[in-house]
Amino acid sequence: MLSLRTPIGLGAALSASLAASLLSVAPAQAQEFAPSGNEWPGGVDGSSKPANCTAFTPGATIFSGDFACTSGDKIYSSFFLTTDTGGALNSGVFNFTFSGTNHTLAALANFAPGTYEFGYTMTIFDALNSGQRLESANTSATSSVIGSNIPAWTKTLNVSTNDEILDITTTQSQPIIVNSNGPKTFGVAVQPVSADFISKLIVANLPSNSVQGITDSVTQKFDDGETVPGPLPILGAGAAFGLSRKLRRRIKQTA
Repeated sequence: MLSLRTPIGLGAALSASLAASLLSVAPAQAQEFAPSGNEWPGGVDGSSKPANCTAFTPGATIFSGDFACTSGDKIYSSFFLTTDTGGALNSGVFNFTFSGTNHTLAALANFAPGTYEFGYTMTIFDALNSGQRLESANTSATSSVIGSNIPAWTKTLNVSTNDEILDITTTQSQPIIVNSNGPKTFGVAVQPVSADFISKLIVANLPSNSVQGITDSVTQKFDDGETVPGPLPILGAGAAFGLSRKLRRRIKQTA
């Protein structure tokens, strides 16, 4: 069986008969396809989907080191905590919602002036068979008290695939002025099936200033009629599953 981690240069390593056999796989078989080593990206066991995401999941559970959950057809995994002023992320709660084509990850806590940064991976569980892709992303936050004329908070989201990095920034200042350069859309040619996220909130040091929640959202794209993968989706997924993530490497090198 071909591993999704097989290098893109298949000509020297893959016979024509094996390639033909793989590309003719039935839909039910395609759904069971998992990368070699029985592992999905982010260290997720490929024998079955992780449990469904639940509302009000404690931050301590999210950052336990082995947490993963499924929302719709999306797997959230590989959470890590970089900066957490006062332990707000670790002691807060996380909500995962899926409505229409929108997936939202929200962190709820009392974010006092300081810096809060964490990362995670999103993967489409059945990407080979579903034809779905990640189309665009956005980020925001909600504050209970508006600060002065400098931004009361700044929320950024870096989304990294093997082909592209999206940098999204949203800020809020008085009187309830929100500026954002999102949402941002992936290039049509590189709409991915897996991506890494770095989510960061900076709350300005202003009297009584705080943020009560932050959100990261992803809109998915579904290619109508694509139920059984052809050569290009398989190769694209193999590249996405097999290669290292640019942004995660950059963050870890500077941490």
